Amino acid sequence: HGGHNAAGQHRAIMVWLGILIDAVPESLVIGIIINKSYVEGEDVGLNAAATVLPFVIGVFISNLPEAMSSSGIMKAHGMNVYTILLMWVATTVLTAAGSAIGAVLFPPGSSKSAMDGSALAIVAVEGLAAGAMLTMIAQTMMPEAFEQGGDVVGLSCLAGFLAALSVKLIPLNQSH
Repeated sequence: HGGHNAAGQHRAIMVWLGILIDAVPESLVIGIIINKSYVEGEDVGLNAAATVLPFVIGVFISNLPEAMSSSGIMKAHGMNVYTILLMWVATTVLTAAGSAIGAVLFPPGSSKSAMDGSALAIVAVEGLAAGAMLTMIAQTMMPEAFEQGGDVVGLSCLAGFLAALSVKLIPLNQSH
């Protein structure tokens, strides 16, 4: 029973580590998106919020089940609740710092200038974020979901994808 307990805890920590690694490019993209939304002479806060909100909601929707599953497995396999909370607080702090770093490294207008390579770097970071998210879901979450949930998991995955996509398609800024 001890080996099973350690294996389950290890798997849950690997999910958390995957989310942590995935958070780095995602948080950089949040900073980049905020800067892309900057238009001179307009209310920066409203424009930035309307632009970045669909991405943040999509990231939240994709990471929440992973985080809940990982936390539940960690707790079920004997990890201290305070340790679990500390791990998620560290992930949140890293995400906030990554967003600030993304905003500083890629200032407004940097995606328009292909001469200095900023546009290529932005595309690379965005692609890395998308790839990390897909890898995390395919490698850790989907096998466990099919094992525990059966065939309905495929339809649930599609519903989740469509929910995230609809968030992107809902117009939040009607002034333009």
